[in-house]
Amino acid sequence: MGSHGIIAHFISLSSIEIVFLRTFIGSIVLILVSLLHREKYLCLRNPHDVIFLLLSGLTLGAGWIFLFEGYNLVGVSISTILYYLGPMIAMVLSPFFYNEKLTFEKIIGVIIVFIGVLLLNPSFSGDSNKLFGLFCGFMSGLLYAVTVLLNKKIKTATGIENTTCQLVSSFFLVSIFMLLTTGIHIKITGFEWIPVLWIGVINTGLSCFFYYSTIPNLPISTIAIFSYLDPVSAVILSTLILKEELQLLQVFGIILVISGAFFSQMYPILKAKKILHK
Repeated sequence: MGSHGIIAHFISLSSIEIVFLRTFIGSIVLILVSLLHREKYLCLRNPHDVIFLLLSGLTLGAGWIFLFEGYNLVGVSISTILYYLGPMIAMVLSPFFYNEKLTFEKIIGVIIVFIGVLLLNPSFSGDSNKLFGLFCGFMSGLLYAVTVLLNKKIKTATGIENTTCQLVSSFFLVSIFMLLTTGIHIKITGFEWIPVLWIGVINTGLSCFFYYSTIPNLPISTIAIFSYLDPVSAVILSTLILKEELQLLQVFGIILVISGAFFSQMYPILKAKKILHK
C-alpha cells in the first residue's frame, strides 16, 4: 500500500478520476474473491449495518480524493504521513463517541504526533498551493478517522464483506458526484493502463483481501507493527524513486509522527502482555 503515491505519479488523471477507477477495479476484484469464498453478506439484511456501510464508503472515497490531491501538491511522503494520522484522530475522538478512556500513554502519543505534524511545515508558510496540500493531507486523515469510527458501528459484516461493501458504495457515491459535476469522461493512454490496473488490482483489491484475511490469524501487536510499514515504505520509495527532497526538520517530524502513533498503540499491548506474563 505504500506505493500508492508513486504509482499515481505516472497517471495523468485528476484525483477524483483516479479514485473512481481505483474503487471500480478494486470492487470487481473483491466481488470475485467473495464469490470464490462464498461470502453470504448477511450484513445487507441489517438496515443498521447497511446505513453505516454506505456512510463509511462515502468517507473512504472522499478521504482518498483528498489523499491523491495531497500527493500532487505536497508530495507522497508528507501526504501519506498526514493520512496516517487517521487512527490517532479516531483515538482522540473515541471518548466522545464510544466512552473509551484516553489514557496517559495515548495523550503522550498524541502530543508527540502533534509536534511532528508542526515540523512538517517549515517551508510551506508562503505557498498557498502547499498549504492547501497540507489541508488535503489532514482532511484525508480526518476522513480516515471517521471511517474507523463508523466501522465500529458495523456488527454483522466480516472483514472482506465490510471492505467489499465499502468499496462498492464508495464507487457509486464517487460516480454520482462525478455525474453531477464534471461528468465521467476519462481518457487513459496505453501506458497509463499499467499503473491504473496496478492501483486497482494490487494496491486496492488484493491488498485489502490479504490484510483482512490475515487479521484473524495474527496478534494485534503484529498487525499494528506491520501497519506502519505503509507510511515508512511510502517515505522511502518517494525519496528513492520520485526524488522528493525533505528538510531535516521534516524528516524529524515524520519520525515523531510514526513514533508517537506507534507508542500510543503498542504501549498498552506490551504492558498488558507483561502483566499477563507475571
